Amino acid sequence: MKIIRRQSLNDSHLEPYVPDPVIRQILVRRGVNTKSDVTCDLSEIHHYRDLNGIDKARVIIGDAIMRGDPILVAGDYDVDGITGTALGVRCLYDLGAAKVLYFVPSRYEGGYGISSEAVDSAYEGGVKLILTVDNGVSCKESIDYAKQKGLKVVITDHHEIPEELPNADAIVDPKFPSDKFPSKNLCGAGVLFYVLAATRAYLRDRGFYEGRALPQISRFLDLVALGTIGDVMQLDSNNRKLVKSGFDRIQKGNCIVGIKALATSCKVDLSAINSTNIAFYLCPRLNAPGRIKLKENPAVALMLTDDDVEAAIIARELENCNRRRGDFERVFLKEASEDAKAQEGASAIVLYRPNWLVGLGGLIASRIKEQFSVPCFVFSGEGEELSGSARSVPGFSIVKVLQSLTEKAPDLLIRFGGHAMAAGASIEKRNLERFKEMFNQAALENLGEPTEEEIISDGQLPSNYISLAFARDLECYGPWGNGFEEPCFDGEFNVEDVFLLECKHLIFTLRNDDGSVIRTIKLRATPNERSIVKNSRVRAVYTVGINHHHGSEKLEIKLLSIETI
Repeated sequence: MKIIRRQSLNDSHLEPYVPDPVIRQILVRRGVNTKSDVTCDLSEIHHYRDLNGIDKARVIIGDAIMRGDPILVAGDYDVDGITGTALGVRCLYDLGAAKVLYFVPSRYEGGYGISSEAVDSAYEGGVKLILTVDNGVSCKESIDYAKQKGLKVVITDHHEIPEELPNADAIVDPKFPSDKFPSKNLCGAGVLFYVLAATRAYLRDRGFYEGRALPQISRFLDLVALGTIGDVMQLDSNNRKLVKSGFDRIQKGNCIVGIKALATSCKVDLSAINSTNIAFYLCPRLNAPGRIKLKENPAVALMLTDDDVEAAIIARELENCNRRRGDFERVFLKEASEDAKAQEGASAIVLYRPNWLVGLGGLIASRIKEQFSVPCFVFSGEGEELSGSARSVPGFSIVKVLQSLTEKAPDLLIRFGGHAMAAGASIEKRNLERFKEMFNQAALENLGEPTEEEIISDGQLPSNYISLAFARDLECYGPWGNGFEEPCFDGEFNVEDVFLLECKHLIFTLRNDDGSVIRTIKLRATPNERSIVKNSRVRAVYTVGINHHHGSEKLEIKLLSIETI
């Protein structure tokens, strides 16, 4: 393990807003330079005007609302797509839409994005406008088909722009090369939030709300916050403002009943909601129905219900889905780890078993990537077409590599899409070994030899800062997450005691050189970490947080890494 300490920077400009010198350094190292960045003031978010295509989109949606046209919101089966779908349905009704339907595809029947079958169903149901969220730019065939049927189509998406676009009436995606919107890190729900905010302004200017209250778009930021964290989007300055406002609503109980029920079912204190408990507790339960084979996905229904009793019932159903997902995952991960060992030392790992569920491919790829520190592609499927999910390491953009492979071998991939760190692709079974060879070669050319694991630390923390008061301060200056990493610290300690918990975690009692003692936990300890014994001298990297339980607060120190020295 190699610890790299963040460089000390000039933070004098933050003194009027942040009195504590340790926290000032933490913030300035993460690019915080203004009062607005410190406070995450929602009024300071970027304006929608710079989003390419948003003027066309808001006119089309606004006119459809004024005419009373039925609108279909077409989403996706992951957290971003689910929350974005709920945002679309709820907000369109708030804006004045007469009838709003929704469509969320099954990962196992029809796959990603809106299908031609869904277009037929919408057409037969009298839909006049299809509004996509978290998908669309890669759905050329089905969207072109919708246009042939005479439907209006507005795409809101945040994925990479393909060379050939669908024939939609308007496309809003900050990834357009010509797009001038300052943040490229909006999730799908975030893009739709901006489009609907622009639509409200259009309807207001047309006098649609004369004599009645203007709809409050910000009340839907609880859904945007979940979508942003669930899709692991970078918490740049703009996203932090959106997420912070969403968290504030949830913490005060001003959120949809589905989020309340979900938090209750997984024993998360609503008043202490943050990126970590959303990512580790709420999001897996929203994702679970889409990962296992179900006739219907209850996650969207949970985000749309306003009935407390119904929400509690659906939340319990999601809990059961998550348990089933966990059972499948444990079996598949054991098989994947065994298969991956045969490829140890390669620049990338490509795995395939026909029995693995497609919906668990990304989870398996993520775990194998963490275990072997190389990009991983996991394929499954019993037919001639295999579906794959990939997870990458920093510096290796999977979606760009897939684009490059397509240029070299146009017949290699049936379809692909995604982001730099996570992507999906479909291939013919006969091309599996060929894909494996080409993907490995791409990783070898771009990554080179594996390097020692690196951890970026905020340095040594004075022992008097390892306290509940400091942990509370850190929470206040969040939200923390991808691109705005939670602070971690490093130091050398003597091991006073250590014991194994639940056969996989380690509980340490560590003594600092000044005599102070901390009690800490290392989750999912590695074999090397399990070999650490009492009286060892260790180097540790840790976080300082709060364990919220039934309204009480307890200091929680978590080890990211620990090794003997």
